[in-house]
Amino acid sequence: MTYSRSIVSFALLASLATGVAFAHGAPPQSASGDSGAPSFSDLDKDNKGAIRRSDVPKDVDSLKELRAHFNEADTNHDGKVDKGEYDAYINKASTKQPQR
Repeated sequence: MTYSRSIVSFALLASLATGVAFAHGAPPQSASGDSGAPSFSDLDKDNKGAIRRSDVPKDVDSLKELRAHFNEADTNHDGKVDKGEYDAYINKASTKQPQR
């Protein structure tokens, strides 16, 4: 009987540890759907109200998709992404990411 209690205790601890491991695997997102992408003002360094593809850093993981699909984010096709287009694209991209 003492072995069965030990096995049950071990199984309980193992299942709890697995849940904690999965919970730590995904970065937390705020209720607003924060994707971890920099704010528009961080990218619009010259304060012109729009960014060009060259303004999007290559080394920021959260912006790689924007860089690859810049023309899709530029909904009015003027070669620039304004704050509204940026926010819409980032919010759309963050809702497409699978939840863990």
